[in-house]
This record gives sequence, structure tokens and C-alpha cells, in this order.
Amino acid sequence: MKILIIDDETDLRDLMKDVLEEDGYQVFCAGNGPDGILLNKQKNPDVILLDLRMPEMDGIETLRNIRDTDDEVNVVILTGYGCPDTIRDSLDLNVSEYLSKPFENRELLSIIGKVFAS
Repeated sequence: MKILIIDDETDLRDLMKDVLEEDGYQVFCAGNGPDGILLNKQKNPDVILLDLRMPEMDGIETLRNIRDTDDEVNVVILTGYGCPDTIRDSLDLNVSEYLSKPFENRELLSIIGKVFAS
């Protein structure tokens, strides 16, 4: 089971990678939207963990680009800023789950477990 993390926060990205790898997942990481779009095409992950607030290209724009070529990948939105317009935009793009920052490691694993079970 492959997971792609797209988040500009290096420490958080590395922590999520470590937690998920310890649980047996294969994990790929991107620090921005364009790199994430490219890695999605190259690695074909089962789940994407996608931060909404990133410089250069935000999470919604990144997800729109991903959805242009990949309707199937499950996406979990990571956000500390759950504004209604952003949530509405992401719903239109077929998001599986949301995870609010900050979160506990067990919450991350629980959400990933739910996504893989559905």
C-alpha cells in the first residue's frame, strides 16, 4: 500500500513518513504541489495526504491537477484552516477524509486505516 505525502512542512512530513513506514506502508514525499503531481504520476499511490496551505501551489490547485489525470486515488486533506469555501472546493474534488492539524499519530493511522477499508 503506497502513500504520497504532499506538505511543505518538512518536520511534519518526515514525522508522518516515519509513522506510516513503521506501520508497513510505502511512503513517498513531496514538498510542494508540482512535485506532488509528478510523484503521483510516477508512483501511482493508493492514498495522498495533501496539505491545503502551501506556497507556490495550494492544495486545492494541486488536487485539481491530480484529478485531471487520476480520478481514483484516495485523498486525505490535511488542514489547520478549515474554512467553509475550501472544504466546499475540496468536496467537489472527491476527497475521502479530512485530518485537522495538529493531530496525534494514532489519528493519522486511524484515518489511513478507514480510507483503505472503504
